[in-house]
Amino acid sequence: MYIKVFILIFCVQLSTDLVAYTSYKRNHRSSSFIDNRSDSTKAELPLLTFHLGGALAFPSISMRLADDQNGGNPVHIQNDLLHHGYNLVPKLNVMIALKNSYRFTSDVYFVLSSKSATLGKDIHLGNHNFEGGTKVHSRFNFFAGNLSYIQPLSKNRRYNLGALFGLAGAHAFFRLYDEVKNATVERALWFVNPIVGLDVYGYLAKKVFYRAAVKVSASPFNKYSYTYFTFKPYIEYHFTKNIGIGLRMDYMNMSIKDIHQRQFKGKLNMSLPVISLVGVVRLF
Repeated sequence: MYIKVFILIFCVQLSTDLVAYTSYKRNHRSSSFIDNRSDSTKAELPLLTFHLGGALAFPSISMRLADDQNGGNPVHIQNDLLHHGYNLVPKLNVMIALKNSYRFTSDVYFVLSSKSATLGKDIHLGNHNFEGGTKVHSRFNFFAGNLSYIQPLSKNRRYNLGALFGLAGAHAFFRLYDEVKNATVERALWFVNPIVGLDVYGYLAKKVFYRAAVKVSASPFNKYSYTYFTFKPYIEYHFTKNIGIGLRMDYMNMSIKDIHQRQFKGKLNMSLPVISLVGVVRLF
């Protein structure tokens, strides 16, 4: 399952946006690409935009299993189980623009991490104890995505602002294996919740395009306490009409408390900053 997810994310990672702009052709002329004055309400968007490059992710994950009445202490995946603090992954994004009044946007976040190590201290997970010096193999896989509809709110020469409404969901899997005692702790959880936010984009200059979005989510219909926050600023410079370079930062923070699912009881906290440098190809 996770191999398929990785292949999917490798092909179209983190976002596939369906973008809308109102028709402008009545006043558009080819000289607009030479004019130094930028106008975000009239500037042409390419039908297809491809981003190809690399992304550096810095996951930070902690969890607590509470299978017994006394609960357990938080375990940090990177600090206690010695998983890597960063991951370098290839990145390929595709954005599609259509000349209409509505817009949809999606984001994908993932962590596929495993590590064989010797514990530097005692670890308590629910009813399970792992002594320091024990050789263990651990795996943490996380997949999250959200899909939002954007309602335009306002626009001027510098920006187009819209409100987001949609759904956010995630699936997490954890496995810790004691190689000496041949003992295994394995847990999984999933959830889906509503999401709201704001999205803004425009041209800072004739060759400089920017975009930013902020999204938040909570759990009003569930028994557990859940908060989800994402922020993604992006800037793109065009050397020519069709070729450019882009710098993007994605930040996700998630906190789930008082989880009482059949395969997971306890809490999970995760932050995932990602920095991407991509080449840009635009097709009009």
